[in-house]
Amino acid sequence: MMKQLLVSLLLALVPFQSLQAEEKSPVWFNSGMNNRDITFSPDGNLILTTVVAPKNHFSVIAMSENIDGRWSALETAPFSGEFQDIEAAFHPNGDWVYFASKRPKPDRDGTDWDLWRVSYSSDGWGEPEHLGDSVNTDKNEFYPSLTKNGTLYFTATREDSLGHEDLYRSPQSDGRHTLVENVGGPVNSPAYEFNAFIAPDESYLIFGGQLREGEVGGGDLYISHRENGSFKKPALLGSNINTPQLDYCPMVFGDQFYFTSEAPIETDLRSVRNIERWYQSPGNGLGDVYSVPMTDILHHE
Repeated sequence: MMKQLLVSLLLALVPFQSLQAEEKSPVWFNSGMNNRDITFSPDGNLILTTVVAPKNHFSVIAMSENIDGRWSALETAPFSGEFQDIEAAFHPNGDWVYFASKRPKPDRDGTDWDLWRVSYSSDGWGEPEHLGDSVNTDKNEFYPSLTKNGTLYFTATREDSLGHEDLYRSPQSDGRHTLVENVGGPVNSPAYEFNAFIAPDESYLIFGGQLREGEVGGGDLYISHRENGSFKKPALLGSNINTPQLDYCPMVFGDQFYFTSEAPIETDLRSVRNIERWYQSPGNGLGDVYSVPMTDILHHE
């Protein structure tokens, strides 16, 4: 049950908490638009998030900077806006941002989602680079996440998928990703597995699942710990995270676990004005980002 509306993102880098139906002031970030993910620069001074237009007509990666202790309003990231982009993820070293995009591919036609990366430094942003044909196929690739040593985790549907969408990993060699392997069971299953966050030390994986046994609703979040090179049986996260609606896009920064939920706030909609206010407010079911202490989920075995 969502409990408390955040008023500010200025302190302690805990920007999003639960919402209460009777509180109506929107968070500057959770404004009623469809915000579907979040990533932080390693120093915590830059946020990237995807903003999605209604009916998925378009999507951009937006950014906010912490300037003198205050977060700037969201603006389109310099590398985004011309083509559909989603799901940015900082490399733990801060030098690269990986993301999914429908921008034109360098060596083939197609409107599927591919994975790209763009360099980032104090001098600004570089030009986006396609991750190549080892990672990208003529089907969709989504939601990159990286370890400290550069191993890439992502979502895809491939010939060796165990069901529908599966999770894959690709170690980095000489700055490139050439080998791709299915993460395998018990993480992947005949159902859907998607949108995974990998711990920087690769000790655990938090991911979205759908149609898995024991699910709560329209898409739930699970955690799987890795021991001796193998992932253990995933555990379903608790009711403070999973709802009957879609809960997805996990991310960890500092001591906080971030995720996106499409769970709406129950409110009185019996007038045009109430519907209008609800549509322009967080908790309208389009997608909002929340956080809970990481200690709340690390105890799941």
